[in-house]
Amino acid sequence: MNLWEAYEKVDKHLNEKLLTIPPYPCVSGKRVQELLTCLENPDPAWGGLDGEILRMIKNPWQRAYQIEYRFKPTNIFNDFMKVIESATYDLMIGNYICSYLSLVPVVEAILRKWSKEKSNEIESKNKKGDFKIYIFEKNLVKYLNVKNNERHSNIKFQKWISNQIKYFDFMIGEVFYLTFNASEEGVEKEFNRNRTLHLLDNIGDSEVLRDNNTRIFLLLDIIAELYLSLDEELYANNTFYADYEKNIDFNLRWKIYLKNAMESINFTDMTIIDFAFLQQDKQYVSDEQKQKFIEKKEYQIQFIQSNNR
Repeated sequence: MNLWEAYEKVDKHLNEKLLTIPPYPCVSGKRVQELLTCLENPDPAWGGLDGEILRMIKNPWQRAYQIEYRFKPTNIFNDFMKVIESATYDLMIGNYICSYLSLVPVVEAILRKWSKEKSNEIESKNKKGDFKIYIFEKNLVKYLNVKNNERHSNIKFQKWISNQIKYFDFMIGEVFYLTFNASEEGVEKEFNRNRTLHLLDNIGDSEVLRDNNTRIFLLLDIIAELYLSLDEELYANNTFYADYEKNIDFNLRWKIYLKNAMESINFTDMTIIDFAFLQQDKQYVSDEQKQKFIEKKEYQIQFIQSNNR
């Protein structure tokens, strides 16, 4: 099985979960083979292939990289960086409800900005002159394919971007914006913009919420990758010449994310809220444990007050 056969086999499985192989520079031929092994010989303790993709996307280093070398250089993301910064922090501390709900409207906001930027090249409006996501998505996919087909010097990169375009087309055209009636069953019901924003649907199931965070960050990663790919110099500067070891903003984000991700393994304020109030039906925390948390918080408050005097 060659590289692209392995890639397509892995990706076919992931598409059923509304996922794809992330568009990260670390995804080498060796990495694709490792993902194939996770699919064919899954380790239940690590969640198999799905668990591996989740860890790749949520990885503190990767999230810091995506913000610094994908989102910030992408013009259509600029107006929404405060939301993305806040949502990424929430992801790291385990505040999955806020991270997901914050990012759902960001997808359309970014696409609307892209449509304005390319208004002379990509049609996005109906006969009444109103922006329509399906019109823009359809024409954007055509535009991206045309530009990608012009890349004759790098066939591997051309194939790489082609796979990202297919995923974007699938998610926007067939999943994320489905109407209520069209998304009544199956995984499409879980990851749906209309059900999320208008019904607050599927925010009570912790596993679905976890998966939807993975999907929404992945979708934004794909959009940024496609946008940057249209500018070879911009793409190269933020990929091959990304000097993250000396980048102080990258390292500050990474350390903050890593510290919070490590702390969330234990009882942080967010995990206490999650176990005590958000998942009451599972009874993770007894009243006795809650009382101990109260006593601990009282001590912490007194300590802070004493240092502020």
